[in-house]
Amino acid sequence: MKILNRLIKDISGYAGSGLLTVCCLAILATGCSREEFMPPAEGEQVPYKDTVHITVKEALAQSPAKLFYQAWQRSHMDTILAAVTDPKSGCTILAVSDEALLAAGYTASKIQGMDPKDLDSLLMFYSLRGRFDAPALTNRADNLIALSLLMRPGLRGMPDPDTRNPYAKWIYYFKQHLQVMNGKTYVNGRVTGSGVSIPAKDGYVWLLDKMVPKPDKTLLQVLEADSRFTILLELLRQRDALYNQIFEEGAGYSPNVNFSQFYGWALKLNQYTGEEDDINLLFTTIFLPTNDAFKAAGFNTVEDLMAFNERRGLPRYEDWSMKGRFATDSLLSFHTNWGILPKESAGDYPRSGSYPVFYSNMFPGNAVSRLIFLASFKDPNGTDYVDDSYYMPLEFHQDASGKTQVKVKGSEAPAATVTEADIPTLMGPLHAVDRLLIPKGFKLD
Repeated sequence: MKILNRLIKDISGYAGSGLLTVCCLAILATGCSREEFMPPAEGEQVPYKDTVHITVKEALAQSPAKLFYQAWQRSHMDTILAAVTDPKSGCTILAVSDEALLAAGYTASKIQGMDPKDLDSLLMFYSLRGRFDAPALTNRADNLIALSLLMRPGLRGMPDPDTRNPYAKWIYYFKQHLQVMNGKTYVNGRVTGSGVSIPAKDGYVWLLDKMVPKPDKTLLQVLEADSRFTILLELLRQRDALYNQIFEEGAGYSPNVNFSQFYGWALKLNQYTGEEDDINLLFTTIFLPTNDAFKAAGFNTVEDLMAFNERRGLPRYEDWSMKGRFATDSLLSFHTNWGILPKESAGDYPRSGSYPVFYSNMFPGNAVSRLIFLASFKDPNGTDYVDDSYYMPLEFHQDASGKTQVKVKGSEAPAATVTEADIPTLMGPLHAVDRLLIPKGFKLD
């Protein structure tokens, strides 16, 4: 509280700005009681003095994030920022608290002994292109999506904001999705701070109480390492094997259908050369069923699911192509591909574009319902124009305990509960659910 009280005292001396009101609201929203609010003792050094007239680095030096600033001093961040930002656009720094860094093992002695290049990687993840101040993030319905300075070599899946280098336009930069709501700072869906920030003349500093998880695995790798999704993965593997067998018996060769390639859960490979495509990574937000979700629907094993496929009728090869699809393709369509199914089998048209990425802090609001997954390319001024864009097909609400419930719009099936949200992957967030998202009108018996 001493830091916050000092901050109020200093900012109140900066005339002519509306910053005092914003900062006071953010501070009050942290839940400080009247008894806790004490003015600073006379004669104490006041931090953040004239923050709007000092640099981001100087603001960090005056902030309580001492370990973060120690790492900054030993890194090459001054040179890195100078190369990619300018005073007009500025930068935003997510300064992690000493407590959070210590909990992650970043002691003062460890930081002192680290290679400066490793410190660069750590700090670049928390350094963002553009100046995102309190009004830009506070009480917005959606997240502000910011590009960090940290890239992931070998991945290509988003435009490079550095237009001076046209040959690197698909470089993968880590993104941070930002929002400040009710006195809480959200980064990638998780509460990471108390809405406290420091303005500077060349940027903005947000103080974080927690570190932000950095994805380091593809969606498939995350699923393979999580024992909650064994039924889902084995079902998809057996489904692929049977599809390839049916196709090969009819056509004389195997199409080598692979669910992780079809849905974009692994790095994309060229179907002809087997090498990675120019754009090798697609983005998505995905709700996947745990083993418990299948059991809640009466499927206790993968064998139960494959028998369900047999009862409903298998796809067949005729007239030089596959006809029909597996029943489980339709059953899982809102888990695997947002309910979007090709005209025939799920082996014909692999996904080629990214879907919107959103995190759990957006579930309660209306912004999610307006997301578009497939946009209409018709002329909106045409006389026969009909908007056939594919909007968010799921609906969300919270139960009495505050847990998020999700279901397919119009479906009479029971809603699923999000049992764990915002699991980081290189493709986007994974949300685990405890029931199947059963399509409207789909019968299990």
